[in-house]
Amino acid sequence: MTLLLLLSWFMILTVVLPFVKNDYWIFRICEYPRFQKLILCSILLIVWIVLGDYGQLFQHITFVLLLLSVAYLLFLVWPYLPMAKQEVKTVATSDTDNQLSIYTCNVFQDNKDFARLINQVKQIKPDLIFLLETDTEWETAMDEAFGHDYPNQLKQPLPNTYGLLLYSRLPFKEAKIHFLVEKDVPSAQVQLLLPSGHPVTIWGLHPKPPVPGEDDRSTAKDKELMKVALKVKDANHSTIVMGDLNDVAWSYVTDLFRKTSGLLDPRRGRGFYSTFSANYWFMRFPLDYIFSSADFGLVQMKRMPHVGSDHFPMFVQLQFNPSLEHIHEKPVATPEEKAEAKEKATNAID
Repeated sequence: MTLLLLLSWFMILTVVLPFVKNDYWIFRICEYPRFQKLILCSILLIVWIVLGDYGQLFQHITFVLLLLSVAYLLFLVWPYLPMAKQEVKTVATSDTDNQLSIYTCNVFQDNKDFARLINQVKQIKPDLIFLLETDTEWETAMDEAFGHDYPNQLKQPLPNTYGLLLYSRLPFKEAKIHFLVEKDVPSAQVQLLLPSGHPVTIWGLHPKPPVPGEDDRSTAKDKELMKVALKVKDANHSTIVMGDLNDVAWSYVTDLFRKTSGLLDPRRGRGFYSTFSANYWFMRFPLDYIFSSADFGLVQMKRMPHVGSDHFPMFVQLQFNPSLEHIHEKPVATPEEKAEAKEKATNAID
């Protein structure tokens, strides 16, 4: 019984910690394994029920808090389960001139098995390839593989695991590398033209995660996400934001990003599509995203097979359809959330 009490209170503590909206990593990292915590808390709850030994006040309080923890965690992950309402409608008709297919992957810089990723990309033939953690070795290999078929490129290879490579079959109207928050962490912004001629703005991001050894606080990550969210909101046109955001779908910052930007997450109502870690099935989180504005519908979405990285690649095919903007329910930020987003976008970085 003592062991059960200790395990129960440990799990309750990990559920409660993220309520403290502090940027320090110990509070933010507890948001990541919420599905795993749901499973563990549910198992502990079943053990309590089987034992039936929770009549004393302290044990009764433990049981009730564990029950509330299960309900709260289920509430958080529910929108990403297949039985929930889909946020992005599936497109039934095919309008190829307004379609855009995207392949994105954090390649893991030390992974030098270039051929696996190249072969995978050549099989699916996406319109856009966005690769993260890419250094000059990755740039050389990708240029050789895709340079001819993807003539429109935006590249910032770096040796610090924050390099990026973007290759497109479709023409760019403009393309820029930004350093929105930190001088060694780039982000990509392009405006490309669909075959129909419709312009789409695309942001490619890879902020630092709030973990010891990278960044003890989530301040920089949150600032980059909110700055992009505000830019998307102010621009108010067809937009896609993609990349390894180093934040889970059910965190309050990701939710604030959705509400502030008004972008939709095609995973909601379809599944987690957990992309990290590819090496450990029991500790996987949805960290890699492709958000879209409300004028896009979903043709298909896949988590691709392992390519040697610690992340799985993602493939998403979207279709521009302006009528969907009046059908989709866009997330909306409250006045308090808008103020919080602006505050995070202007926070000083230590």
